[in-house]
Amino acid sequence: KNASADPTNAANGLRVDLNTNFRSAKGILDFVNRIFSRIMTASFAKIDYDESAELKPAKDSSKNEWASDTKPIVELHILDDKNSEYKIQNTEFSSRQYQAAMIARRINQMVGAESGQPEFRIYDKLEDRTRPVEYRDIVILMRSPAKKADDYVKVLRLAGVPVSCQAATGYFETTEIRDLLSLLKVLDNPQRDIELAAVLRSPLFNISDTELAKIRMGKGTDGQRHKGTKSNYRLPFYDCVLGYCVDGTDKKLSDRLKEILAQLERWRRLARRGHLADLIWQIYRQTGFLSFVCALANGQSRRANLLKLHDRAIQFEGFASSTGIASLTRFVEFIEKLQQSGHDWASAEPDTAVGNAVRIMSVHKSKGLEFPVVFLAELNGEFNKRDVQGDFLADTNDTLGLQIIDRRTNSRLTSLAHQVISERKLSAALAEEMRILYVAMTRARERLILTGCEKKEKCREQISNGFLFGEESIPDWQLRSCQEPLGWVLYGLCDQKNLHSAFETGLAEECVDDNLFSMKLYSERELEQLSNHILELKTSKRQKVKGKKQKVKNNNQSSIITNQLKRSLAWRYRFGDAPLLPAKRSVTQLTHRNDEYSAPPFVTRRLSFESPIISRDAQVTGHDIGTATHLVIAKLDLGKLVSKKAIEKVKQGLLVNGAIDETVAAHINTASIAGFFESELGQTVLDSNNTVWREWPFTFAVPASEFSNSSHELRVTSDEIRDTIIVQGIIDMLVQTPNGLLVIDFKTDNITAEQVAKRVELYREQLELYCRAAGAILKAEILGKWLYFLTPGCAVELV
Repeated sequence: KNASADPTNAANGLRVDLNTNFRSAKGILDFVNRIFSRIMTASFAKIDYDESAELKPAKDSSKNEWASDTKPIVELHILDDKNSEYKIQNTEFSSRQYQAAMIARRINQMVGAESGQPEFRIYDKLEDRTRPVEYRDIVILMRSPAKKADDYVKVLRLAGVPVSCQAATGYFETTEIRDLLSLLKVLDNPQRDIELAAVLRSPLFNISDTELAKIRMGKGTDGQRHKGTKSNYRLPFYDCVLGYCVDGTDKKLSDRLKEILAQLERWRRLARRGHLADLIWQIYRQTGFLSFVCALANGQSRRANLLKLHDRAIQFEGFASSTGIASLTRFVEFIEKLQQSGHDWASAEPDTAVGNAVRIMSVHKSKGLEFPVVFLAELNGEFNKRDVQGDFLADTNDTLGLQIIDRRTNSRLTSLAHQVISERKLSAALAEEMRILYVAMTRARERLILTGCEKKEKCREQISNGFLFGEESIPDWQLRSCQEPLGWVLYGLCDQKNLHSAFETGLAEECVDDNLFSMKLYSERELEQLSNHILELKTSKRQKVKGKKQKVKNNNQSSIITNQLKRSLAWRYRFGDAPLLPAKRSVTQLTHRNDEYSAPPFVTRRLSFESPIISRDAQVTGHDIGTATHLVIAKLDLGKLVSKKAIEKVKQGLLVNGAIDETVAAHINTASIAGFFESELGQTVLDSNNTVWREWPFTFAVPASEFSNSSHELRVTSDEIRDTIIVQGIIDMLVQTPNGLLVIDFKTDNITAEQVAKRVELYREQLELYCRAAGAILKAEILGKWLYFLTPGCAVELV
């Protein structure tokens, strides 16, 4: 930081100037260099923007084949803020709305929204080709968009420009969120009259204004109107609702209110005994509110707002549960305190908003990024000087600056220390603002458009004053007098002919014409046109909808359209059962779909030591015994003699390690396991010439048509369906002999010897799938498939 920038002062070093720019076109860099060479000095911005600091393009992209003409690629749009606000047709619009309307119109011109022909082409780095400019190539940058972007979003959307903005506020002011928060407040306390009326009138229940008036004019719960009044306007609205349910004049409305109150009570009970997020999701599901808002204007954004509220409820529960109970009451209080303190959330953006949409973001978030087209808006926004104000100031040198209070005159005087610290902080803040302006301008790759709103007389004065300094840098005191970045921009361009011509300074003939930028100054008449344009946008959608309804009503082919709609709605997909096919199934789920031995959903055998098979207090089930038995067989050392004693040793080891519990271990038939290895089949397993795999997992693709006739769940009726089901399973024991494979499956069914034959048929399809998978995967012939029932202690070969 404090090192010398002069290469002659470097002892044995080599200075490398990183001034080659690979991002922006030459026209943009020339514009940026011209401005900052005049205003960025070491004394003011702590950086001297000399010839070595000027940006140099890596290549002249402005002359590439996609440049449509020779017009400047930088534009400066200034709105004459003569009267700060104009009142057109009894409607006031702020300078911010004017800028938004101007930018919206300019964006639509760029992309050819009306003409169908985009103004220019841009180079797409991802696709490595040139293409017409689209909404997604455009970004609007602002210094502080938190309180500004909401107006831009509204005007841009009215103009039909898709926009994505995560910096805007106004989340709690959106209609859908206000309706849902009113509902949550009513569930918390039904005596909230305003919220109750809002909920009844909302799309959730659709009570009309006329019906609300009927309820309000009805009798209360005591059957009487308020004493001394002709109406019951002083009664709580909730009492009026209850009273109308009892003796309302409109029976249909009365029954409707009863249903609504019953529904509210059901949700209220759910709020008391369940989770807050579950309550909100049940409201969405039962009312279809998510689907409803999707059909409205900006439906995807509205839906995203509702989903965001659900996500915030989950976050609130996670946070509040660590400090207490995350109740509905606490959540409502949290939202109310948030609103009372003036805080707000940014409106959520749908996933589709990041697609072909204009983005609005802060300059800070744009650091390190680049965009084909950049609108740098709100250049008239005043610098933030809050850090240099106040009764108490402190700097990095541990110096304190206090204001002096004169108790005799009850006045305040600024101390010398306070003035010094304030000047230091102001200098640092302005230097940072200038660097931020530099960052914002250098985000543009192919087009840069600057916009601001300022009085014409003030701009003329700044341009004329800047011209007096000739080619020299603008003095610090002159730069410090600027209250907004637009003043710096004008000072930096004060030698340009088109700027003097637009503001009629009378000095245009003495200036240079470098054709760096195109200038547009909006007069009062043009602002009136923008105002009318905003009004037209606000009414155009309603007129379009009305016109479409009238057009359909007067169309002689309405019956043809109706028939076409009926045919479309009656159409059924030819392979309608295909979506019912699961993409993946276990062998047990496929082979025991309709019998009493089907495994419960999502149950798989897990041979691990993470936790005991079953707790000591739980009832032992056949599934627990089977899992523990398979675990013992899997842990046996087949290289040694497998005896009952060896099996007991393995079982005890699993008990010590916590893999199985004593309650389950008592049911493991170790004698039957030993009997298997003493049998002829068991001796084949122990043969050292054979390879044995235990708990052999596999995944195998099976045509879905093989299960179409036997499964009610997989109703596949067409032979043309060629979908497959991925089958996964675990073979208890797979033995590879020189002559082929042996598939062995152990069963712990509690049956007698007489029941074995019947039980074998239940497992036949399962064994056949095992053999089919093992043969296909290992590319070997199946020598035999065996079932070993541990309780009778007998082996059965399936043929």
